[in-house]
Amino acid sequence: MNDDPRAVTVHSRVNRGMAIFCWALLAVLGALGAMQAEPRGAVAAVIAVVWLAYAAFVVLWAPALVVDRAGCEIRNPLRTVRVAWEALIHVDTRYSLTLFTPNRRWPVWCAPQAGRLSARRKARRAGDDDRDPRDPRNPLDAGMRIGDVPGTESGDAARLVRDRWASAPRGADAEAVAVPVVLHWSRVAALAAGPLLIAGVPLLF
Repeated sequence: MNDDPRAVTVHSRVNRGMAIFCWALLAVLGALGAMQAEPRGAVAAVIAVVWLAYAAFVVLWAPALVVDRAGCEIRNPLRTVRVAWEALIHVDTRYSLTLFTPNRRWPVWCAPQAGRLSARRKARRAGDDDRDPRDPRNPLDAGMRIGDVPGTESGDAARLVRDRWASAPRGADAEAVAVPVVLHWSRVAALAAGPLLIAGVPLLF
């Protein structure tokens, strides 16, 4: 539990919307599968639906980025990475928000880069208020990267990280700062068990 009152937790609105859609679709498919006359097919269908619903939770719903006074906690599907401000050396937004430490780079699953059309709309909207009248171009045409566009998931998350990083105290050698990584073995096991259970259904009947 994070007791920092200034901690901010970021989730992907797009990914969570996709998760809800997947669960709704899986609920319909599960109901249809459970009504099969053959017990073996019904059991296999239910297991498959539960497994896919869990996979949607792991991949789309659960990922998050927590930014607090000490650094960033990247909660990706299969691992959680703690990057202290002293260990951070670069923030990039190509493909997705990515935090760099001296020996590794850590993509942030919940902050993907927006599509080109969506980014262009967001950039146009963001530039309406503060665009330089001497340069009426869309910010993307003026050199802004797609991943940095305000209003996009990668752009907003990157700004949050950069602002907190800029105000964080310095002093430690980045190479000497540990970057703890916790693998979610229970998730790995559950995701691996799904296909095995489905394949084993015929042995039960």
